[in-house]
Amino acid sequence: MISSQVWLLWSVLLLLRSPSLRADTFGEQCLDNFQRGEEDFVLDTDLSVKEGATFIASPTVTGAKDCVRSCCKDPRCNLALMEDEADEGMIKACFLFDCVYKQTYVCKMARKKGFSNYILKTVFDEYLKGPSGSQQDRPPIARVGPDKVVQPDEDVLLQGIESMDDHRIETYEWTLISGDSSMVMEKKLPDQVMVSNLSSGVYKFQLMVTDSAGQSSKAVVTVLVLTKAQSENHCLVPKKVGPCRGSFPRWHYNAASERCEQFVFGGCKGNNNNYVSKNECEDACKSAVSTHSSRGVLRPSSKGEVCGSPCRPDQFTCSNGCCLDKGQECDKETQCSDGSDEASCDNLEKNFEILLHIPIDEVKVRCTEPPKTGPCRSSLTLWYYDPLTRKCFRFNYGGCDGNNNRFEVEETCMNTCQVVSEKDVYARGTFEYQEAQTTQAAGIAIAVLLGVAILILLSILGYCVMKGKREQAPRHQRVAVNGTHTLATEDMERLVYNTTTKPI
Repeated sequence: MISSQVWLLWSVLLLLRSPSLRADTFGEQCLDNFQRGEEDFVLDTDLSVKEGATFIASPTVTGAKDCVRSCCKDPRCNLALMEDEADEGMIKACFLFDCVYKQTYVCKMARKKGFSNYILKTVFDEYLKGPSGSQQDRPPIARVGPDKVVQPDEDVLLQGIESMDDHRIETYEWTLISGDSSMVMEKKLPDQVMVSNLSSGVYKFQLMVTDSAGQSSKAVVTVLVLTKAQSENHCLVPKKVGPCRGSFPRWHYNAASERCEQFVFGGCKGNNNNYVSKNECEDACKSAVSTHSSRGVLRPSSKGEVCGSPCRPDQFTCSNGCCLDKGQECDKETQCSDGSDEASCDNLEKNFEILLHIPIDEVKVRCTEPPKTGPCRSSLTLWYYDPLTRKCFRFNYGGCDGNNNRFEVEETCMNTCQVVSEKDVYARGTFEYQEAQTTQAAGIAIAVLLGVAILILLSILGYCVMKGKREQAPRHQRVAVNGTHTLATEDMERLVYNTTTKPI
């Protein structure tokens, strides 16, 4: 008995001490977390990075599984894109991306032979998977918009206007699930709350939407209220173009002028003072200097490598195991004592350039984007193209933050997109849900039209019945003053017609 226990313990120790066994176990677990995406699709790199996708790395590997394993090693990575070799399972190049920007899926895919991809299952299920439930009444989908970064004591508006249901959402319920409970939440609209009295820290708020059938859906938005140290990293570090040579308009906070300013981002290895929109920059940094300093502009402290403890997700791991702030990678200054923070930057630039120059059919990318209402509250009736049915349909556009699959008139929509079909669609899910909404709306419209038609028919029948009764009532000849009978006007007209239209 003792010998068997000793043997079991010895086996476990061998397993733990064996790097190859641990690597194999990690590899299999890693592959289970990813699913193969639609074959022969490539990333529209230019459009995706403009909307916030992050190019993480381009490791030198020759097998598809090794590319996915490289993606697993970085917690930000959720898309492994590969250029295929002729031999099955072999690849020419591997590109790793983060496709989620502040809780919005921003990667745009285009059909291109010779490319394959793997996507993280949790990301696919949350953003790209089709609707579940019966065709008659599907569950709603809660949408809370992007995560937010703000300064202490700034008010934050949370809204669920982009939530969807194929019938009707009856209730919106916001709750705080983590963070300082002394914050104040005030309801503004059925889907909207204003949060105030926020102190430095991380807050998570949950929205639960419930439809008319009692089905519900939940989504969580994170609000980061910056500390002084975080403000330095998000607002007070200098802008960083990065080693890549793309051209992407971004915003950074200039601590000297105390305002957000636009700059051209190269496309990779930026820092935290890098925002897709001016509004995001202002929300995060507009009071950074006044909040955290009473003596003018704060300067971020100089940082080098830190050794002796595991690196955090927001840090770069040097080859020697030491840690750096991620923003210091590829900044043209060697920070790791072994030089590993600058070692792969030239290769990164070269491979990013390859991605930018892959020919993309931009019309097909445009016409396969699902319609996006946006967070604003206007109600503009526009048209979008559905590649599954190859038809254009109306939708309500809120007035901001939409996408390019919107047209003012149906004719322009069809003329632009009519050659695009479902084979050009990377993920059918969002269009399938939109079709359910369109079908429901069409059903309601048909019911309304039928009701109107029935009312019109009943009105016509009522008129005919009343007219028939009037015509069947006995007519009395009028008597002249001299006692002779006179004919009604219609009888006179009949006589005139009969006497003047006899055939000759």
